[in-house]
Amino acid sequence: MGAARGFDQRFKRAVEKNFDQSADAYDRFEERHHLFETLTRRQLELIEPSRPERILDVGCGTGISTLALHHAMAWMSPNIYAIDISERMLLRARERCASLPGVYFIRGDAEKLSDYFNESFDAIFYTASIFLLPGFAESLRQASRLLVPGGVLSISYYAGLFNKKGDDAIRKAFPDQKYQYGAVPIGELVSSLDSLPGTRTTRVDFRFEVGRDYLFDFLSIPAQSSGLFPKIPYLERIPKVRDFCDLLVKRVEPVFMGWEFLIARNR
Repeated sequence: MGAARGFDQRFKRAVEKNFDQSADAYDRFEERHHLFETLTRRQLELIEPSRPERILDVGCGTGISTLALHHAMAWMSPNIYAIDISERMLLRARERCASLPGVYFIRGDAEKLSDYFNESFDAIFYTASIFLLPGFAESLRQASRLLVPGGVLSISYYAGLFNKKGDDAIRKAFPDQKYQYGAVPIGELVSSLDSLPGTRTTRVDFRFEVGRDYLFDFLSIPAQSSGLFPKIPYLERIPKVRDFCDLLVKRVEPVFMGWEFLIARNR
């Protein structure tokens, strides 16, 4: 138990450090590819007919998801609370959303939501963040208790890179490469959602083909490249990521990026 807690704390510190280093890279990636805006908008579509007025954005990063949520729901004048562990990410998020009414940013631990929030929410979003939480199950339990009756949890989960048959592209191309997409196996995530009292979960796959440039832009983000090449300084990782992407596309093409949406409704 103590060893597990120690790993979780080390992982969280590494996530915070990597994301402090990643704010600029995430924004450059988003300007080119609009991935996180796309995920957020799709998550909103999947919770219909819900029209949330009070929203919690967990792991908001640089505020891309927060901005997308506000723009999509602006006609309802929503109140959106957004939490992230990275101060650098939150600085960018506050700048991005400075002109938006009813948006509030909190620096905090997504695994301890009840420490920061007493109010109830119509919807709680985890946009590309749940797989980075070692204590995801506790985060979900606390989130479910913050939902109003009929509220909804909306999650986008990075499932990985695949070939056209659905096999793991990295394992196919690099059998000896040790790489984990995140801290949360999808099976454990689904089990945690299914264990929440009074909830019903729906799963939706989302896959799309990506080329070499897309892969490089994504995997060269500090928070992503550290998973491929841990303990190597960031600038030294870049040429390694470039070679990795070249070989991946050469050995596996076409490559598909996979995400999974999980919608858990509080009945």
